[in-house]
Amino acid sequence: MEYLPIFAQLKGRSCLVVGGGSVAERKVAQLLLAGARVTVLSKEMTERLKELRGKGKIKYEVGPFSRADLAENWLVIAATDNRSANKEVAEAAEAERRLCNVVDDPALCSFIMPAIVDRDPITVAIGSNGQSPVISRWVKGIIESVLPARLGALGRLVGRWRGPVRRAIEGTEQRRRFWEHMIAGPIPEQIFAGQDCTNTLDAALKQWKGETDSHAGQAYIVGAGPGSPDLITLRGRQLLSQAEVVLYDRLISTEVLAYARRDAELISVGKTPGQPSITQKQINRLMVQLVKEGKRVCRLKGGDPMVFGRAGEELEALAEAGLPFQIVPGVSAVEGCAAYAGIPLTHRDMAHSVILTTGQTQDGVVDLSEFKPGQTLALYMGVAKYTDVEKQLIDNGHDPNTPVVIVERGTTTEQRVIATVLKTLAKATKKFEISPPALLLVGETIRYAERYSWFAPERLMIFRDEEKPPLARVC
Repeated sequence: MEYLPIFAQLKGRSCLVVGGGSVAERKVAQLLLAGARVTVLSKEMTERLKELRGKGKIKYEVGPFSRADLAENWLVIAATDNRSANKEVAEAAEAERRLCNVVDDPALCSFIMPAIVDRDPITVAIGSNGQSPVISRWVKGIIESVLPARLGALGRLVGRWRGPVRRAIEGTEQRRRFWEHMIAGPIPEQIFAGQDCTNTLDAALKQWKGETDSHAGQAYIVGAGPGSPDLITLRGRQLLSQAEVVLYDRLISTEVLAYARRDAELISVGKTPGQPSITQKQINRLMVQLVKEGKRVCRLKGGDPMVFGRAGEELEALAEAGLPFQIVPGVSAVEGCAAYAGIPLTHRDMAHSVILTTGQTQDGVVDLSEFKPGQTLALYMGVAKYTDVEKQLIDNGHDPNTPVVIVERGTTTEQRVIATVLKTLAKATKKFEISPPALLLVGETIRYAERYSWFAPERLMIFRDEEKPPLARVC
């Protein structure tokens, strides 16, 4: 983040706009909406600026800019069509420690005017570090189409009721929970429909004071998806943003964790293969302890928590303690990796079922005897066992030329897809130095990877013979 987004209180404060053209006119209009006292410094000005001057809305000064013009102003906007003049304003503002925006020249700016979605008192500001105002306006259009027109009315209602709620409910966290409960209820829809919901809110506040269940802790077991921050579900993001404590796995990205509340306690409980780490029993005890303390705890897991995520053990611990929980499914690793590699897991002519298994077993032995031709095999967490997998499948009678694919760090910007055949699986693993997280897919549908790889196709590598260099396929 190159610029810190802030909302400046400019009501009644002096601001200077250097320039009198159409661009300056737009900046003046924004400053006036914020309640600023605006001075325009320019030799000429547009008809609209003249009109504002005539109504006493702005102050107008004629003449060249000087450093003395910054004396009473909190911030300045340089909006002339002369870069040298704009640069002079920016350098003077820097010397006087005034915030300065130079229109369409990010290199000279100490602050940037964002694209704004105004639902007063709810305001959304969109910036691109000055790199692409067009994209900022495009994003603004998307947000404008999603946010209800009467969102501001909801914001004003909450503002009016802050005092009564503060007096009725002790503790910042309990008040936060009350408002989250209200926002998820019928009140927003009543407001958006133009209805008076005072009685509804008053009744909800009285009910909240008389209940304890809504105030108690709760566990959210959430699937974060296979890697890409775009693949966590909407419900998963909502609960993650409400949690006071987040217990997250090793492979959860910082981009996904950014969806958590800023004041949430983030605790890594990830396990690293072959290295000392927290045990599952310790995780269970920690989660139970935190929920008992009244915390809302998000147990954030990669992929789907119910597929090789050990969620069953955590649910058992919560249930035995009599604690409430919710489960939010996620896009599983097999679904995400196969899709991003362009591989159908089933195909009416090739594969009628999918077998999901793991290389991490209690006794260390991977049993693949159930895998038959006409199926797709997906092996989780088994990079160290690929040599055993190759031998076992061939010994079980599978064609040594059966297609296989290794999807390493699937769905992320670091994704690699290694396409080979069963008899060279171990060699390909060593050649490309495959490391976890990786998913192994075996079966006839795997041939599609070479044809339909669409995500980062330049990192699709085809390995046939260790004596020959791998070929990079660019689709």
